[in-house]
Amino acid sequence: MGKRAKREPAPGPGLTWQPGTGPDPQALARMQQAAPMPSVLMGEAWFMGDDRKMFGYLRTTAVDQLSDSQITEALWEIASGTSSFGHMDEWDDWFVYLLPRLIAIKQAPSERETIEMLATAFFIHYPVRIHDWTYDEVLQTLGQVFMGPSRWRDGRLILDHLFNGPPASPHETWGWWNVCSELSASLFFCLKYLHPRDIKAWVDSIFAIGDPHWRAQILLWLGQTRQIWDAGSAFRADLGSQAPQATWSETYLLDARLGAPFITGENRCAFTEALRPLLALHLDDWRESIAQVDYLALEALPSIIDIDLA
Repeated sequence: MGKRAKREPAPGPGLTWQPGTGPDPQALARMQQAAPMPSVLMGEAWFMGDDRKMFGYLRTTAVDQLSDSQITEALWEIASGTSSFGHMDEWDDWFVYLLPRLIAIKQAPSERETIEMLATAFFIHYPVRIHDWTYDEVLQTLGQVFMGPSRWRDGRLILDHLFNGPPASPHETWGWWNVCSELSASLFFCLKYLHPRDIKAWVDSIFAIGDPHWRAQILLWLGQTRQIWDAGSAFRADLGSQAPQATWSETYLLDARLGAPFITGENRCAFTEALRPLLALHLDDWRESIAQVDYLALEALPSIIDIDLA
């Protein structure tokens, strides 16, 4: 899966988001089977001289036994090294090996930083959707983590897992003016790697979810990230570093060094074309349902702007 090629694969079956439907276990199994443990050990990216740290624990420790710090360290070296110095077979091969195994064991909301790091590393490794393999299985796995049953109950978001959890007292806030970092990464992941013809069905599924908390997050994300998905501007600068935010783990690594638009013009056009009728039909109702929840009315609604795509 990890090798780059020159031809565009045929579009796959697409993707829809349904609450409670997480990564496809069969797709994960196929990805793991296709990516055995690499024979060459991976080394660090940032070193001086001949003394380079090698990550021997990746070879001697099963992935499900790795500590959080070991996982973070390995993914950081893979992502930052590739971003700064370009592709190396050892980083490419270990990333393809780790990707499905970490998705399989890190689906709980408490593990969301790992999922965000995987998304960042994937963006860096595959800045353009042109390879000798399709993206179907990655979309059906990494692209489905946020829809997993640990985040939803009866079609509603489990709020304990959003942001830092419920406020400790009535005098504190949730921070609903921000977008959940894992959700933002997931939205960009699907928008970037779906074939243009499959964007509409995915967007339709987003708007079919009736939870007002979900609606607030989607409208906030649309407003905070429009310079990327609509105007096609440079990626990093338009997510910003101050509230309200739609960033996730290590987004600062995603910059002009990727050498490609973050979202292609074809996907941006398909996205806006799918959004236009849905916003015209649902925006007022969505804002009204959000206003019925006191803390959403206070924290989210003032930051939700009317999005005119005419």
